[in-house]
Amino acid sequence: MSKAKAEITIFEQLTHKAMEAATLGKWDSVAHFYDRRTNAGSLEGLPRDVAKKLMHIDQWIITRIRDVQTLIQDQLGEAQQHRRRLEGLRRQWGNQSAVHVSHHFSV
Repeated sequence: MSKAKAEITIFEQLTHKAMEAATLGKWDSVAHFYDRRTNAGSLEGLPRDVAKKLMHIDQWIITRIRDVQTLIQDQLGEAQQHRRRLEGLRRQWGNQSAVHVSHHFSV
């Protein structure tokens, strides 16, 4: 196998592994595979069809990352709303005087 063909194969393998990791939500692995791809060399010498395929996968991963970021932001917003409501209830309950209950038993 020629050196150029081996480089193409490693770029494709690392990109596909990054895509699989993104599908599973393993973002540290995605970063790891892209670091390895960067360290494998320059993408400039790749054939156009291979470069297009890798760019398509890269764009899919970018879209997935943005979707997940949006989801996380939404969940953080909801958590913040719940926290505010709980703080309001705590303040409300803290301002109320204690209710004294007495029990009268008769025999």
